[in-house]
Amino acid sequence: MSLFDRGYMRNPYAGAERRDDSGRSMLFTLILINLGVFLSTLFMPESLLDTLMLSSDGIRQFKIFQLVTAGFLHVDFWHFFFNMWGLYIFGGLVAPNLGGKRFLWLYLAGAVAGNLLFLILNWYSPVWLLGASGAVFAVMVGAAMFEPNRQFIVFPAPFPVRTRTLVVCYTVLEILLMVRGTQDGIAHLAHLGGVLGGYFYLKTLYGSSLPWDPFRHRARPGEAPRRFSVMSDPPRNFKGGPVGSKELDELLDKVSKYGINSLSEHELARLRQAREEMRGTRR
Repeated sequence: MSLFDRGYMRNPYAGAERRDDSGRSMLFTLILINLGVFLSTLFMPESLLDTLMLSSDGIRQFKIFQLVTAGFLHVDFWHFFFNMWGLYIFGGLVAPNLGGKRFLWLYLAGAVAGNLLFLILNWYSPVWLLGASGAVFAVMVGAAMFEPNRQFIVFPAPFPVRTRTLVVCYTVLEILLMVRGTQDGIAHLAHLGGVLGGYFYLKTLYGSSLPWDPFRHRARPGEAPRRFSVMSDPPRNFKGGPVGSKELDELLDKVSKYGINSLSEHELARLRQAREEMRGTRR
């Protein structure tokens, strides 16, 4: 049987998605780091804690590291617990898809973006910020973009809720609470910044290949959505004309390693063209 007659060549969306175990390792590493930092704050001098927390005064003193360090600090046990619970639940959906390094960058993108948005809009206020909530919201957005139809039971709702529905509801709720100016001690701006940071980070990496995008039009009836797979480095830029043997080898090598879903639309088109060219030579 010819290579181009195999099932995965006939169906561009066939095949299982590749999972990266380094993503789960990074997820547990981040939880352990947060745990270690939380325990250390129980014995940390107040002056050092003030140095690590985010504040406009600190940034004016060029303590830029606060944009990152504040994302690993927590006020108390319950603040720590619920953030880590959310990181574990939603991180378990997105981390295997991203791999370790990209999942770490997603966490940091959410933390820094959330801290920046809070800082910009509170530049002249004598307030400080700490917590991983911005990072967790970025991870939650990532979970919705990778696994939009995964269902959760969210107390007290007695029915399952899809990941994408949960993210939209949380985001709308954060916007409403921010607009109302609720004095609840929660940095809703940081949560929204985390949402934006996570969204734009993943869009920059994967563009339209993600299974769900809140700003993308819905697929037409009968139109197969693109499925995500961890991608290797793409082949060199293609030129027009017939598909050469070297280009074909690169495409087939990518398919054999990562599956047909790892190919871009342009690469899929070139692979189909190669199939037609080979069939034409057999006639």
